[in-house]
Amino acid sequence: MSSKRPDPYDRAMSPLAADDDESDRDIDADLRGDTRPIDLIDVFGRARGVVAEMVRSTPTGDTLVVVTNELGFPVGQRAIRRPESLPYALVFGRHNRCTLSIPHDSRVSLRHILLTAWPGQGALRLRGYDLGGRAGIVLADGKRVPGFSALGHVALSFGRTGLVVLPGGPAGLSLLEGTTDQAFQRLTGIDRDGGGIRLAISAMAEPSVAQIGGYRPIDVEARPQPRGILRLRSLKSKSQRGAEASRELEVDSEQLQRGLLIGRYSDRCSLAGSGRNLSRVHALVTEEGPNSLLVYDLASTNGVRPGHETEGPSHSVVRLRHNEPVMLGHFELSWTPAERIRVH
Repeated sequence: MSSKRPDPYDRAMSPLAADDDESDRDIDADLRGDTRPIDLIDVFGRARGVVAEMVRSTPTGDTLVVVTNELGFPVGQRAIRRPESLPYALVFGRHNRCTLSIPHDSRVSLRHILLTAWPGQGALRLRGYDLGGRAGIVLADGKRVPGFSALGHVALSFGRTGLVVLPGGPAGLSLLEGTTDQAFQRLTGIDRDGGGIRLAISAMAEPSVAQIGGYRPIDVEARPQPRGILRLRSLKSKSQRGAEASRELEVDSEQLQRGLLIGRYSDRCSLAGSGRNLSRVHALVTEEGPNSLLVYDLASTNGVRPGHETEGPSHSVVRLRHNEPVMLGHFELSWTPAERIRVH
Protein backbone atom coordinates (compact mmCIF):
# COMPACT_ATOMS: atom_id res chain seq x y z
CA MET A 1 0.00 0.00 0.00
CA SER A 2 1.19 3.50 -0.78
CA SER A 3 1.63 6.25 1.78
CA LYS A 4 -1.38 8.46 2.52
CA ARG A 5 0.78 11.61 2.84
CA PRO A 6 0.08 14.20 0.12
CA ASP A 7 2.32 13.87 -2.92
CA PRO A 8 2.73 17.13 -4.87
CA TYR A 9 3.77 15.16 -7.93
CA ASP A 10 0.47 13.29 -8.18
CA ARG A 11 -2.29 14.66 -10.37
CA ALA A 12 -5.50 15.71 -8.68
CA MET A 13 -7.62 12.64 -8.09
CA SER A 14 -10.48 12.24 -10.52
CA PRO A 15 -13.56 10.08 -9.81
CA LEU A 16 -11.89 7.35 -11.88
CA ALA A 17 -8.74 7.55 -9.80
CA ALA A 18 -10.88 7.37 -6.68
CA ASP A 19 -12.42 4.19 -8.11
CA ASP A 20 -8.91 2.86 -8.56
CA ASP A 21 -8.27 3.33 -4.84
CA GLU A 22 -11.12 0.93 -4.05
CA SER A 23 -9.79 -2.23 -2.46
CA ASP A 24 -10.48 -5.54 -4.19
CA ARG A 25 -11.00 -6.96 -0.71
CA ASP A 26 -14.57 -5.67 -0.96
CA ILE A 27 -15.49 -8.93 -2.71
CA ASP A 28 -14.47 -11.12 0.23
CA ALA A 29 -17.97 -11.07 1.69
CA ASP A 30 -19.36 -12.58 -1.52
CA LEU A 31 -16.77 -15.33 -1.48
CA ARG A 32 -17.84 -16.41 1.99
CA GLY A 33 -21.16 -17.52 0.46
CA ASP A 34 -21.78 -19.76 -2.55
CA THR A 35 -18.45 -19.92 -4.37
CA ARG A 36 -19.44 -22.53 -6.94
CA PRO A 37 -18.98 -21.49 -10.56
CA ILE A 38 -22.06 -20.80 -12.64
CA ASP A 39 -23.61 -23.63 -14.67
CA LEU A 40 -21.92 -22.62 -17.92
CA ILE A 41 -23.94 -24.89 -20.19
CA ASP A 42 -27.19 -23.56 -18.73
CA VAL A 43 -26.01 -19.96 -19.16
CA PHE A 44 -24.88 -20.74 -22.72
CA GLY A 45 -28.24 -22.35 -23.54
CA ARG A 46 -30.16 -19.27 -22.44
CA ALA A 47 -27.84 -16.92 -24.31
CA ARG A 48 -27.47 -18.97 -27.51
CA GLY A 49 -30.34 -17.45 -29.49
CA VAL A 50 -29.29 -13.86 -28.85
CA VAL A 51 -25.62 -14.69 -29.40
CA ALA A 52 -26.50 -16.33 -32.74
CA GLU A 53 -28.12 -13.09 -33.92
CA MET A 54 -25.04 -11.14 -32.82
CA VAL A 55 -22.79 -13.58 -34.70
CA ARG A 56 -25.01 -13.27 -37.78
CA SER A 57 -24.53 -9.50 -37.82
CA THR A 58 -20.76 -9.71 -37.19
CA PRO A 59 -18.75 -9.51 -40.45
CA THR A 60 -16.90 -12.59 -41.61
CA GLY A 61 -13.29 -12.30 -40.51
CA ASP A 62 -14.19 -10.44 -37.31
CA THR A 63 -14.53 -12.12 -33.91
CA LEU A 64 -17.38 -11.49 -31.47
CA VAL A 65 -16.80 -11.28 -27.71
CA VAL A 66 -19.92 -11.47 -25.50
CA VAL A 67 -20.21 -11.39 -21.69
CA THR A 68 -23.45 -12.50 -20.02
CA ASN A 69 -24.86 -12.50 -16.52
CA GLU A 70 -25.64 -15.77 -14.75
CA LEU A 71 -29.11 -15.81 -16.38
CA GLY A 72 -27.59 -15.77 -19.85
CA PHE A 73 -28.52 -12.16 -20.62
CA PRO A 74 -25.77 -10.39 -22.61
CA VAL A 75 -24.42 -7.43 -20.63
CA GLY A 76 -21.59 -6.44 -22.97
CA GLN A 77 -20.16 -7.18 -26.41
CA ARG A 78 -17.27 -6.18 -28.64
CA ALA A 79 -16.32 -7.12 -32.20
CA ILE A 80 -12.60 -7.67 -32.82
CA ARG A 81 -11.05 -7.04 -36.20
CA ARG A 82 -8.03 -9.12 -37.09
CA PRO A 83 -4.99 -7.20 -35.80
CA GLU A 84 -2.15 -6.40 -38.18
CA SER A 85 0.92 -6.01 -35.97
CA LEU A 86 0.37 -5.69 -32.25
CA PRO A 87 -2.25 -7.96 -30.66
CA TYR A 88 -5.73 -6.66 -29.85
CA ALA A 89 -6.39 -6.41 -26.10
CA LEU A 90 -9.55 -6.24 -23.98
CA VAL A 91 -9.78 -5.88 -20.19
CA PHE A 92 -12.79 -7.24 -18.28
CA GLY A 93 -13.66 -6.07 -14.76
CA ARG A 94 -15.85 -3.88 -12.56
CA HIS A 95 -13.78 -0.74 -13.13
CA ASN A 96 -15.53 1.68 -15.48
CA ARG A 97 -12.33 2.09 -17.50
CA CYS A 98 -12.36 -1.58 -18.56
CA THR A 99 -13.03 -2.41 -22.21
CA LEU A 100 -16.05 -4.41 -21.08
CA SER A 101 -17.20 -3.16 -17.68
CA ILE A 102 -19.13 -5.62 -15.50
CA PRO A 103 -20.34 -3.49 -12.57
CA HIS A 104 -23.16 -5.76 -11.38
CA ASP A 105 -21.10 -8.86 -10.50
CA SER A 106 -19.48 -8.23 -7.13
CA ARG A 107 -17.38 -11.40 -7.48
CA VAL A 108 -15.59 -9.86 -10.45
CA SER A 109 -12.52 -7.81 -9.50
CA LEU A 110 -11.90 -4.25 -10.65
CA ARG A 111 -9.56 -5.68 -13.30
CA HIS A 112 -10.19 -9.38 -13.68
CA ILE A 113 -9.17 -10.75 -17.12
CA LEU A 114 -7.00 -9.58 -19.99
CA LEU A 115 -8.00 -11.18 -23.31
CA THR A 116 -5.59 -10.79 -26.23
CA ALA A 117 -6.14 -11.67 -29.90
CA TRP A 118 -3.06 -12.29 -32.03
CA PRO A 119 -2.56 -11.75 -35.76
CA GLY A 120 -1.77 -14.58 -38.13
CA GLN A 121 -3.28 -16.83 -40.77
CA GLY A 122 -6.33 -18.98 -40.09
CA ALA A 123 -8.36 -18.78 -36.88
CA LEU A 124 -7.61 -15.93 -34.53
CA ARG A 125 -5.23 -16.90 -31.72
CA LEU A 126 -6.71 -16.03 -28.33
CA ARG A 127 -4.82 -15.74 -25.05
CA GLY A 128 -6.32 -14.89 -21.68
CA TYR A 129 -4.68 -13.91 -18.39
CA ASP A 130 -6.16 -13.96 -14.89
CA LEU A 131 -5.23 -10.60 -13.34
CA GLY A 132 -5.29 -12.01 -9.82
CA GLY A 133 -9.06 -11.89 -9.32
CA ARG A 134 -10.29 -13.74 -6.25
CA ALA A 135 -12.92 -15.64 -8.28
CA GLY A 136 -10.43 -16.56 -11.02
CA ILE A 137 -11.13 -18.03 -14.46
CA VAL A 138 -13.14 -21.27 -14.65
CA LEU A 139 -13.18 -23.40 -17.83
CA ALA A 140 -16.10 -25.46 -19.12
CA ASP A 141 -14.75 -28.56 -17.32
CA GLY A 142 -14.94 -26.72 -13.96
CA LYS A 143 -11.17 -26.31 -13.65
CA ARG A 144 -9.86 -22.98 -12.41
CA VAL A 145 -6.83 -21.78 -14.35
CA PRO A 146 -4.66 -18.63 -14.22
CA GLY A 147 -4.53 -18.42 -18.01
CA PHE A 148 -5.69 -20.03 -21.25
CA SER A 149 -4.96 -20.12 -24.96
CA ALA A 150 -7.31 -21.09 -27.78
CA LEU A 151 -7.88 -20.91 -31.52
CA GLY A 152 -10.89 -18.97 -32.78
CA HIS A 153 -13.46 -19.62 -30.05
CA VAL A 154 -13.85 -20.22 -26.32
CA ALA A 155 -16.48 -20.30 -23.56
CA LEU A 156 -15.72 -19.95 -19.84
CA SER A 157 -16.84 -18.15 -16.69
CA PHE A 158 -15.45 -15.76 -14.08
CA GLY A 159 -17.38 -14.82 -10.97
CA ARG A 160 -21.08 -15.04 -11.88
CA THR A 161 -20.33 -13.94 -15.46
CA GLY A 162 -20.10 -16.00 -18.65
CA LEU A 163 -17.77 -15.28 -21.58
CA VAL A 164 -18.25 -16.53 -25.15
CA VAL A 165 -15.89 -15.76 -28.05
CA LEU A 166 -16.95 -16.78 -31.56
CA PRO A 167 -15.94 -15.96 -35.14
CA GLY A 168 -18.41 -13.77 -36.99
CA GLY A 169 -20.60 -14.87 -39.87
CA PRO A 170 -21.11 -18.46 -41.12
CA ALA A 171 -18.09 -19.86 -39.23
CA GLY A 172 -19.59 -18.81 -35.88
CA LEU A 173 -23.12 -19.85 -36.81
CA SER A 174 -21.91 -23.35 -37.70
CA LEU A 175 -20.60 -23.72 -34.14
CA LEU A 176 -24.05 -22.87 -32.77
CA GLU A 177 -26.06 -25.30 -34.92
CA GLY A 178 -28.10 -28.17 -33.51
CA THR A 179 -29.15 -28.60 -29.89
CA THR A 180 -27.68 -26.67 -26.99
CA ASP A 181 -25.71 -29.75 -25.94
CA GLN A 182 -24.31 -30.22 -29.45
CA ALA A 183 -23.36 -26.54 -29.79
CA PHE A 184 -21.77 -26.47 -26.32
CA GLN A 185 -19.66 -29.54 -27.03
CA ARG A 186 -18.64 -28.12 -30.41
CA LEU A 187 -17.62 -24.86 -28.74
CA THR A 188 -15.87 -26.27 -25.67
CA GLY A 189 -15.10 -29.94 -26.35
CA ILE A 190 -17.02 -30.86 -23.18
CA ASP A 191 -20.49 -32.47 -22.98
CA ARG A 192 -23.14 -31.85 -20.32
CA ASP A 193 -21.80 -34.65 -18.13
CA GLY A 194 -18.23 -33.40 -18.28
CA GLY A 195 -17.04 -35.97 -20.80
CA GLY A 196 -14.96 -35.18 -23.87
CA ILE A 197 -11.52 -33.74 -24.34
CA ARG A 198 -9.49 -32.50 -21.41
CA LEU A 199 -9.38 -28.74 -21.63
CA ALA A 200 -6.61 -28.12 -19.16
CA ILE A 201 -3.62 -30.11 -20.31
CA SER A 202 -0.94 -30.74 -17.71
CA ALA A 203 1.39 -27.99 -16.59
CA MET A 204 4.15 -29.59 -18.65
CA ALA A 205 2.47 -28.25 -21.80
CA GLU A 206 2.80 -24.65 -20.68
CA PRO A 207 3.17 -23.73 -17.01
CA SER A 208 -0.17 -22.75 -15.47
CA VAL A 209 -1.81 -22.05 -18.85
CA ALA A 210 -4.68 -24.21 -20.13
CA GLN A 211 -4.43 -25.30 -23.75
CA ILE A 212 -7.83 -25.30 -25.51
CA GLY A 213 -8.35 -26.79 -28.95
CA GLY A 214 -4.75 -27.91 -29.43
CA TYR A 215 -3.12 -24.46 -29.52
CA ARG A 216 0.46 -24.77 -28.22
CA PRO A 217 2.38 -21.56 -28.81
CA ILE A 218 5.67 -22.59 -27.18
CA ASP A 219 8.13 -25.47 -27.18
CA VAL A 220 6.74 -27.83 -24.54
CA GLU A 221 10.22 -29.20 -23.86
CA ALA A 222 11.76 -25.79 -23.19
CA ARG A 223 12.92 -24.90 -19.69
CA PRO A 224 12.58 -21.37 -18.30
CA GLN A 225 15.34 -19.14 -19.62
CA PRO A 226 16.67 -15.92 -18.06
CA ARG A 227 15.11 -12.95 -19.86
CA GLY A 228 16.86 -10.10 -18.14
CA ILE A 229 15.88 -7.38 -15.70
CA LEU A 230 12.81 -5.16 -15.59
CA ARG A 231 13.24 -1.77 -13.89
CA LEU A 232 10.45 0.49 -12.68
CA ARG A 233 11.58 4.04 -11.94
CA SER A 234 9.58 7.07 -10.85
CA LEU A 235 10.58 10.14 -12.84
CA LYS A 236 8.99 12.43 -10.25
CA SER A 237 10.24 10.94 -7.01
CA LYS A 238 11.17 13.40 -4.27
CA SER A 239 13.76 10.98 -2.94
CA GLN A 240 17.40 11.42 -3.96
CA ARG A 241 18.13 7.82 -3.08
CA GLY A 242 17.94 5.73 -6.23
CA ALA A 243 17.01 2.54 -4.37
CA GLU A 244 13.76 4.16 -3.23
CA ALA A 245 12.98 5.69 -6.63
CA SER A 246 13.69 2.52 -8.63
CA ARG A 247 12.63 -1.13 -8.31
CA GLU A 248 13.98 -4.00 -10.37
CA LEU A 249 13.13 -7.64 -10.95
CA GLU A 250 14.95 -10.49 -12.67
CA VAL A 251 12.53 -12.31 -14.98
CA ASP A 252 12.54 -15.57 -16.90
CA SER A 253 10.60 -16.95 -19.86
CA GLU A 254 8.10 -18.83 -17.68
CA GLN A 255 7.09 -15.67 -15.79
CA LEU A 256 6.61 -13.80 -19.05
CA GLN A 257 4.55 -16.62 -20.58
CA ARG A 258 2.20 -16.50 -17.60
CA GLY A 259 2.15 -12.70 -17.64
CA LEU A 260 3.82 -10.45 -15.05
CA LEU A 261 1.73 -7.80 -13.27
CA ILE A 262 2.99 -4.30 -12.45
CA GLY A 263 1.21 -1.85 -10.13
CA ARG A 264 1.17 -0.68 -6.57
CA TYR A 265 -0.90 -3.62 -5.25
CA SER A 266 1.99 -5.74 -3.93
CA ASP A 267 -0.32 -8.68 -3.08
CA ARG A 268 -0.88 -9.19 -6.82
CA CYS A 269 1.99 -7.51 -8.63
CA SER A 270 5.43 -9.05 -9.10
CA LEU A 271 6.93 -5.58 -9.63
CA ALA A 272 5.28 -3.04 -7.32
CA GLY A 273 5.84 0.69 -7.04
CA SER A 274 4.44 3.33 -4.70
CA GLY A 275 2.57 6.47 -5.70
CA ARG A 276 -1.04 7.03 -6.71
CA ASN A 277 0.00 7.81 -10.29
CA LEU A 278 0.41 4.03 -10.58
CA SER A 279 -2.84 2.03 -10.51
CA ARG A 280 -3.28 -0.92 -8.16
CA VAL A 281 -2.93 -3.30 -11.13
CA HIS A 282 -1.57 -1.05 -13.86
CA ALA A 283 -0.02 -3.20 -16.59
CA LEU A 284 0.83 -6.75 -17.61
CA VAL A 285 4.12 -7.68 -19.30
CA THR A 286 4.45 -10.72 -21.57
CA GLU A 287 6.97 -12.13 -24.01
CA GLU A 288 6.71 -11.34 -27.72
CA GLY A 289 10.05 -12.49 -29.08
CA PRO A 290 13.77 -12.66 -28.29
CA ASN A 291 14.19 -8.89 -28.68
CA SER A 292 10.90 -7.50 -27.39
CA LEU A 293 8.29 -7.74 -24.66
CA LEU A 294 4.69 -6.48 -24.72
CA VAL A 295 3.22 -4.17 -22.07
CA TYR A 296 -0.60 -4.13 -21.83
CA ASP A 297 -2.57 -1.32 -20.20
CA LEU A 298 -5.00 -2.82 -17.66
CA ALA A 299 -7.57 0.00 -17.69
CA SER A 300 -5.17 2.12 -15.66
CA THR A 301 -6.02 5.70 -14.66
CA ASN A 302 -2.80 7.25 -16.01
CA GLY A 303 -2.15 5.00 -18.97
CA VAL A 304 0.65 3.20 -20.82
CA ARG A 305 2.66 4.99 -23.52
CA PRO A 306 5.90 4.59 -25.47
CA GLY A 307 8.81 6.30 -23.68
CA HIS A 308 8.89 9.26 -26.06
CA GLU A 309 5.21 10.11 -25.37
CA THR A 310 4.79 11.93 -22.07
CA GLU A 311 1.20 12.98 -22.75
CA GLY A 312 -1.73 11.93 -24.90
CA PRO A 313 -4.07 8.95 -24.91
CA SER A 314 -3.04 5.62 -23.44
CA HIS A 315 -2.08 2.72 -25.73
CA SER A 316 -3.73 -0.66 -25.13
CA VAL A 317 -0.40 -2.40 -25.83
CA VAL A 318 3.17 -1.11 -26.34
CA ARG A 319 6.37 -2.90 -27.31
CA LEU A 320 9.20 -2.81 -24.78
CA ARG A 321 12.74 -3.17 -26.14
CA HIS A 322 16.23 -2.56 -24.83
CA ASN A 323 16.82 1.22 -24.75
CA GLU A 324 13.14 1.84 -25.65
CA PRO A 325 11.35 2.27 -22.28
CA VAL A 326 7.60 2.42 -21.71
CA MET A 327 5.82 4.95 -19.49
CA LEU A 328 3.27 3.81 -16.88
CA GLY A 329 1.92 7.19 -15.78
CA HIS A 330 5.09 9.00 -14.67
CA PHE A 331 6.88 5.69 -13.98
CA GLU A 332 9.43 4.51 -16.53
CA LEU A 333 9.57 0.78 -17.23
CA SER A 334 12.78 -0.40 -18.90
CA TRP A 335 14.18 -3.80 -19.85
CA THR A 336 17.75 -5.05 -20.01
CA PRO A 337 17.78 -8.39 -21.89
CA ALA A 338 19.78 -11.22 -20.29
CA GLU A 339 22.49 -11.23 -22.95
CA ARG A 340 23.13 -7.54 -22.31
CA ILE A 341 23.49 -7.83 -18.54
CA ARG A 342 27.04 -7.40 -17.28
CA VAL A 343 28.09 -9.26 -14.15
CA HIS A 344 30.59 -7.18 -12.13
